Amino acid sequence: MAKEKILVVDDEPDIVKLVTLKLANEGFRVIGAGDGEEALKKVEEEKPDLIILDISMPKMDGWEVCEKIKAKPESKDIPIIMLTALGYISEEFKGLRLGAVKYIKKPFDADELINVVYQVIEQKKH
Repeated sequence: MAKEKILVVDDEPDIVKLVTLKLANEGFRVIGAGDGEEALKKVEEEKPDLIILDISMPKMDGWEVCEKIKAKPESKDIPIIMLTALGYISEEFKGLRLGAVKYIKKPFDADELINVVYQVIEQKKH
């Protein structure tokens, strides 16, 4: 059985590549997006099971993307993990307030991210 579909959104192609590779090695189906507008299109088209979302991006930041995803009935239940260089506790609280389930600061450990992905998927099942 194919594992969950995960959307990775970051304007740094190297991060999308690294996270995609790690998730694909775990058997997940992975889609990438380079900015917020592309992310919203992919959410609509692909209906991912989980989103890993950067905050600082051109066109539309992760805060706005998160708000738009959570505002739509068809996407409001998709868990979002914020993966960002913004490390202030107030930013973490803002992410969680907007509906993110986890907040991971860059630089990050890829294996730790994979563990968080598994935790979030398990929580979603219950």
